[in-house]
Order: sequence, then C-alpha cells, then structure tokens
Amino acid sequence: MNKEENGERCADLLNQLDAIEAMSLSVLTETLVGTVVSKFKSHGDTAVSSAARALVKKWKQLAKQAGVGKVALPASKPATTKPKPAARSKPATKNITPVPSSASATTEWDHLPGIRKNIANKLYQTFTVSTDSLTKSGIHADAIKSLTTSRATEVEIACHEYSKGNKQSYQDKIRSLIFNLKKNSDLREDVILGNTSAETLVKMSKQQLATAEKSRKRNETVEHLRGSRRLDWERANEDKINEMCGIQGDLLEASLFTCGRCKSIKTTSTQKQTRSADEPMTVFVLCLNCGNRWKC
Repeated sequence: MNKEENGERCADLLNQLDAIEAMSLSVLTETLVGTVVSKFKSHGDTAVSSAARALVKKWKQLAKQAGVGKVALPASKPATTKPKPAARSKPATKNITPVPSSASATTEWDHLPGIRKNIANKLYQTFTVSTDSLTKSGIHADAIKSLTTSRATEVEIACHEYSKGNKQSYQDKIRSLIFNLKKNSDLREDVILGNTSAETLVKMSKQQLATAEKSRKRNETVEHLRGSRRLDWERANEDKINEMCGIQGDLLEASLFTCGRCKSIKTTSTQKQTRSADEPMTVFVLCLNCGNRWKC
C-alpha cells in the first residue's frame, strides 16, 4: 500500500469515528481512543492531520461540557442558582451533535450500511471533479449531477458484488478505483458518460486504470528494455549512437581498425577490463560490413 492510499484509509477511519452519534465521555474514558487519534495530529498527510485535530478538539469540548455539568449542580447552591447550569447545558447539547464528514448528494444511499454509504459519497465526490469540464462541453449541470449520482451508485454496487462479501477485498478495490479515478480524468469522464460501464471498470487492471501519459512512459520503458536485450542492438541503433556522439560526414567512414576478412574500415570497437587491473584493457572489434568479430 503506497503512502497516498494509506493516508486515504486513515482519513476514512477518522471520518467514521467523527460520525459516531453515541460517543460520550464514558466511552472516551474506557477506550482511550482520544490518545490514539492524537498521534495522527502530526501525520504527514494534511487531510489526516486536520481530521485528527478537529476530532480531538470536538472530544475535548465534549469532555469539557460533561465536566461543567457536574460542577454546576452542587447540593449546597441556592435554588436561585439552579436555572443557570440548565441555560449553559443547552448549547452543550448542540456542540456535541455529530456533524457528517461529507454532505450526501442524495438520500437514495440512506438504506445502505454506514461504510457503503460513505463509499458511495466518496465516489460521488470523485466524479464531481469533472463537473466543470463536462459543463464546458455543453452538458447541463442538472444532468451532470444526476449522472454522477447514478454512476457512484453503480460503481459501489459493482465493487460490492465483485468482492463477494469480502470486506478487505471491497475496501482495497474501492481505494484503488478512487485513487486512479482522481488521477485519470479521461477514464473518470468515460465512466460518467457511460462509455465505460461500472462492471468493466471494476475488472480493469492497474495498467488499464493508469493515465495515458503514465501508460506511454511504461510502454517506452518496456520497449527500451526489450531493445537493449537484442544482440544486434548496436547495429540497429547505429544512427542514434553516431548522432549522440557527434559523428557525421567523413567521420562515419573513419575507423582505427581494418577487418581482416573483408578489409573494410567500417568497424566499431569497445574496451573491457578482462585481466588484472595493472594490465591494459582488451579491445573488442566488430566489422559493420561482414559482421566479423575479433579482439586485440
């Protein structure tokens, strides 16, 4: 798992903690979850550290409000002072109300379990990145919103069916798709417009999910490695080598060695240290005319 995918996973877990409605002072005290979350405040990923700080701040406020309630209602206080804590406790109730980590685009995901609903929202937010470019292409904003909502639903269902109930497989596939959809704008728009179905998207390999630029660089690297294994690589790339070395005109015909078989002076040579360090290097010569090889 790379660093970016790990950061997304941590942020997802923090958002799930933030959405827990039953969080209370007793739960925080018994589980010590605040101590664990505090360690993420110095996380290298900005999204993770920001979410951790916000969550810790929220829980501190919850603990503070719970502490104020206990101190503000002593038995020795006069009856006239009792309404004051009640007035203070009202804003405390509002402060501890959980705020959803991300706004839902539609209510059609409300029937889904928490994790699947969260995933559908994340897919929807990923698809909305293409809203501006699709709007410029002439598609109405309302149609784009409807399409992104539908595609988020379809992709989430396809991932759920692909994983066959395996939670880890489901989460890994979702992380991979969201990561690549954020990077690959062409693929993202193809999915939104229906050119690539959700079922096809889920079955695509990492190479197919990659951007065109990344695929081109990968293919160039593969071709370079494949060509470097050729036995006639020097002959096949002679023009490129001469151009890089500045060998032009009469210099192309010049050579230090003459072939003993065909008497051609069109030869190339390389040197290698085949003996001890205090011995001269061995020169290997190749005749470009007849292919004769020798060493001297």
